[in-house]
Amino acid sequence: MAEPDPDAPPGPEPPPRSAVTYTYQGPDLRGHAERLRGKRERVAEMGGADKVERQHELGKLTVRERLERLFDPGSFVEYSGLAHHQSASPQMQGKVTPADGVVTGFGRIDGRRAAVIAYDFTVMAGSMGMVGELKATRIRELALRDRIPLVWLIDSAGARIQEAAGSMFARTGDLFREQVVMSGVVPQVAAMMGPGAAGTAYI
Repeated sequence: MAEPDPDAPPGPEPPPRSAVTYTYQGPDLRGHAERLRGKRERVAEMGGADKVERQHELGKLTVRERLERLFDPGSFVEYSGLAHHQSASPQMQGKVTPADGVVTGFGRIDGRRAAVIAYDFTVMAGSMGMVGELKATRIRELALRDRIPLVWLIDSAGARIQEAAGSMFARTGDLFREQVVMSGVVPQVAAMMGPGAAGTAYI
């Protein structure tokens, strides 16, 4: 095979690569993202500025302030933070219940993963609503499945009677059975941060 002639003139330049431009043809999601951001900001306000102020006047932290102190910085991931009541009861019409009065999720405490169920007294006195208790039930299930320690932060007036307490616990009444199943399997600790009546008094 002949060696290339170093004195030969250079050959033609290769043709430039054609630039390919991709244009997103789907729906504009910016509006959806903005609405989602607004909902999250509303949830972060909890029961409203007046309720937060009242909590501070009582010498108590809000539920979200407590979680900031409990978990390692940046480790907490909230579960179902946008949930709110779905009750058709006339007593619940027009009620706004951010996170349905209970903040649930997972984070790390001194590097160890842990779950939390924390009641928010600024939302209907931290009462146990149907949606909120479905959230709490799911966290208990996951904590048991993954053998994750569970922390309860109690600041609650107990069952939310405005939603008809009897029918509510027909769906979420596994609380006591799950407490027994978790005993000796999943470490649990409950801290009384304020009132603990009715359902929350049994934890």
